[in-house]
Amino acid sequence: MFRETLLSELYEKKMVLLKIILGVSLFVALAGAAIHTLEPNTFDSLLDGIWWAIVTISTVGYGDFVPKSITGRLLGILLIVVGIALFSFFVTNLAASTLLIKEQSEKGLGTAQHASHLLIIGWNERSKLLIEQTHQLSPSKSIVLVDETLLQLPVQYRYVRFIKGNPKLDETLTRANIGHADTIVITASLHVEERLADANTILTLLTVKGLAPTTYTIAELLTSEQYKNAKRAGADEIIEASQHVGMLLTNGTHHHGLIDVIRKLITQNQTKHLCIAPLPSDYIGKRFGTICNQASTSDRFLLGICRAHEAILHPSEKCVLQQGDELIYVKR
Repeated sequence: MFRETLLSELYEKKMVLLKIILGVSLFVALAGAAIHTLEPNTFDSLLDGIWWAIVTISTVGYGDFVPKSITGRLLGILLIVVGIALFSFFVTNLAASTLLIKEQSEKGLGTAQHASHLLIIGWNERSKLLIEQTHQLSPSKSIVLVDETLLQLPVQYRYVRFIKGNPKLDETLTRANIGHADTIVITASLHVEERLADANTILTLLTVKGLAPTTYTIAELLTSEQYKNAKRAGADEIIEASQHVGMLLTNGTHHHGLIDVIRKLITQNQTKHLCIAPLPSDYIGKRFGTICNQASTSDRFLLGICRAHEAILHPSEKCVLQQGDELIYVKR
């Protein structure tokens, strides 16, 4: 991640680097032409002169071409001095830029250059788990974290691009390159009272949807009171933490061992136990009972359908599948 950040920063300064390269190339060409003019017997061609200038300015000094005149040697001294100064300048500036970019990256002071990345807002145990599992399932997936409380990103999450700042401000989300994110997750803060945490989530959601209205956004709420407001603000999916935990506890109380079943069902690994797949075109217009057997195979079991972002588990056999429906599977 740091290497990508360094390369992106250098890419932003490509015009400056291009001007330096062109300037050095012009200087080398003029020096080569000058030594060829001064000592045509020693330097038979312009290419020989340019080769000598490059070798001299880089302080390599192969010794295959050596100027014999005083003027030629003075030109050689000038090239050596310029070469030492030039390479010292490059090395020191590159080292300083590298350290600065590294420090900015760790402290979240830079800008993300990623595309199609997962943007996570809020640093907590849930976001840690989301980051770890996403990286485990898709190591090449770019992840950007936005948080205003974290002082420095832990070393073990070096593959994450950290952006420090208030997520309710446009400037912070713009630095996170929100316009190119493919999914945004807003986690609830546990450092404040639940109602205030949900209010902050709604404000963050409004900012997010103002900058990226079409990006799929998942918001976490601690209470049910702000559910309608979260929908009005444009959340595509809402996780009601307290309600979901309460339902798990209720199921565990009435059916001992059911919590472990649910945990295994939603635990993501390389086989993805629970997943949603697009409805094949030849299934459109058919009844659920008709396609149930042919859609279920030895490695997957058809559980239901998803219609207009609403899950329908084990629908009626007479339920007619429509354009835009998705199939819900349990996979091995």
